[in-house]
Amino acid sequence: MKSITKNEIKVFPPLTEDIVTKDNWFTSKKNLQRYCHSGELSPGRIIWRGNQKPTQLSYAKDQLNLEKINNKNGESVLADLERTDTDAFLVMHKGKVLYENYFNGYKSYQLHAMNSATKSFVGLIVSLLADEGLLDKNKKSSFYIPELDGTGLGDGTVQQLLDMQVPVRYLEADPPLGIGRRTPIFMATGSIPKPDNYDGPENLYEFILSSKKDKIPGTAFYYESGQTEALGWIIKRLTGKNLAELIQEIIWSKLGAEENALMQLDLIGTDIASGGMRATLRDLARFGEMMLNDGYYNGQQIIPEHIIREIKKGGNRKYLAESNHSHLSGFSYHNQWWVSHDQFGGYSARGKFDQRIYIAPKADTVIVKLSSYLSPSSIETSAFQAIIEYLEKK
Repeated sequence: MKSITKNEIKVFPPLTEDIVTKDNWFTSKKNLQRYCHSGELSPGRIIWRGNQKPTQLSYAKDQLNLEKINNKNGESVLADLERTDTDAFLVMHKGKVLYENYFNGYKSYQLHAMNSATKSFVGLIVSLLADEGLLDKNKKSSFYIPELDGTGLGDGTVQQLLDMQVPVRYLEADPPLGIGRRTPIFMATGSIPKPDNYDGPENLYEFILSSKKDKIPGTAFYYESGQTEALGWIIKRLTGKNLAELIQEIIWSKLGAEENALMQLDLIGTDIASGGMRATLRDLARFGEMMLNDGYYNGQQIIPEHIIREIKKGGNRKYLAESNHSHLSGFSYHNQWWVSHDQFGGYSARGKFDQRIYIAPKADTVIVKLSSYLSPSSIETSAFQAIIEYLEKK
């Protein structure tokens, strides 16, 4: 029998300062890490991995030494990962894992918050529905959700929602933790406490319906979560299924994932399409490898190749350059994916606190980073580029 070791909690019941709640998860690096590592603060819906055996990841004999690879600032990639509060990091090149490591007490089998990287899964589901003729991306969202008629989000087409080109505004709120200032989505999802005298939306549907038109749809890039939530509503209206169920049927159960994933819910049980998914590092690497292989993985075509090709084309770079995401120089946003237009043909799913699934087709590389970075820099890190350039030289 394996010997029993002491738990990380030194006192039971735990001390008040050791308990992470909706009132304090965003107040310190330690609490944020616990929030990212655990989905216990909110209700969730399981995304089942299916009953098949996990696909085996192949590990290269010679693993990368990230202490010896420097970014453009002369900092080692390992130091970069530690400085940016990385919880887990994996590099796959030519189908083999060259590096896999875990930090800050995070375990390989734990689900990690993906936050806005969830949006990229929504983009795939919407594209599949369009591919099957269930929706027309050129129709307004209010065509599918009549309740949206007269709202800011109802004015945009499905494609404009996919590309974050429906500029809207919401009731301004000043939440106690500071996160989500100027938009009530975090209160609507029940993720944080409501400020005093709050009179805003109490769930995601109310949040979507509260949107007001700011600019003409299709004339600017405006990244915000309501557009993805509107897509989530359209998905459910057309299929009668929850987003988690569709991700399970179409993607997760076909990957040969090791673990179930999870979708967090708002207070009335609605899937948080804009940022509710949680998964493990290895399973996200499997997903990234599927995207790298143009939708083919585990012996089957999971996503049609032309849907992946369309993502890689990217969107309107001028609009993004004129937005508050102008620090992502050269980027565009298309079908809920960030497209970097770099020399590696890179595109990525990205989420708050520095979650990233980066796919570099021209370098045959997938890099996954899961983090609890409270204050990410507005400057794009060069760690990923340093790794790929190192591999290219070899």
